[in-house]
Amino acid sequence: MNHGILALVSSIGCTSAGSLQSLADAMHIPHLFIQRSTAGTPRSGCGTTRSNRNDDYTLFVRPPVYINDVILRVVTEYAWQKFIIFYDSEYDIRGIQEFLDKVSQQGMDVALQKVENNINKMITGLFTTMRIEELNRYRDTLRRAILVMNPSTAKSFIAEVVEANLVAFDCHWIIINEEINDGDVQDLVRKSIGRLTIIRQSFPVPQNISQRCFRGNHRISSSLCDPKDPFSQNMEITNLYIYDTVLLLANAFHKKLEDRKWHSMASLTCIRKNSKPWQGGRSMLDTIKKGGVNGLTGDLEFADNGGNPNVLFEILGTNYGEELSRGIRK
Repeated sequence: MNHGILALVSSIGCTSAGSLQSLADAMHIPHLFIQRSTAGTPRSGCGTTRSNRNDDYTLFVRPPVYINDVILRVVTEYAWQKFIIFYDSEYDIRGIQEFLDKVSQQGMDVALQKVENNINKMITGLFTTMRIEELNRYRDTLRRAILVMNPSTAKSFIAEVVEANLVAFDCHWIIINEEINDGDVQDLVRKSIGRLTIIRQSFPVPQNISQRCFRGNHRISSSLCDPKDPFSQNMEITNLYIYDTVLLLANAFHKKLEDRKWHSMASLTCIRKNSKPWQGGRSMLDTIKKGGVNGLTGDLEFADNGGNPNVLFEILGTNYGEELSRGIRK
């Protein structure tokens, strides 16, 4: 890094991102932040502050967290009035505070329960601490539930609850997580009973299958873009955004090489007292913001506030039933 730097790319949590944001603002170095969730758990909003001044150098590559809006819309569509929300130990429950406030204002009856790492022990504890009447009321509450957790925990939790006979075939559960792949969907459907709705992030796919691995004037490895390739099925969404970010920076660098006002590169030997901000930082940032690309996540571009406005959600669902081979549809 002593030889120079064009931009910072970080794929970390919110706390560390704040420190890099301060560094980028101070040294005028473009910072492309790709929020990474913990162990596949749904993201919570970072709450990273942005200034209104001209010295904000951080761009948010992943779109904002829309979990509050999406859950509210789905719950309203299903006309739920009473349900329980299960969340895993890695999820920051403050991420759905806005949703909880809105449903409370609408008079909905919502319960919260944290799912411990030892799910079997948790389920066993219910039978040892609750009376028959309490268990029956708990079973009634489980008829409508929302799961905010990583796919692995969701599979284990559903399997344990079904095995313990805590849910009936008239139950309806919603699972929301951006990081659910096709394999996870199939496993969740097999393990569940009743009706299941899965909400996940999706990306536009070219209509022409032969052009699936082509984006503009470049070709993407089939292991990344071909849905039949097992490797592509297991890629985290964060890594898809990292790929597109590298592509975006390569395009921006190519444009800057043709710019006669090129100011060399910034140095990160910035601990010295006489270090000065990079004179070419603002120009580089503007070039990155204007150089939108079409990659694995679709169109990667930035709004005036530095955020990526392009996001799609896919809602998959089953009918009520107990058949293990029942299908799932959009």
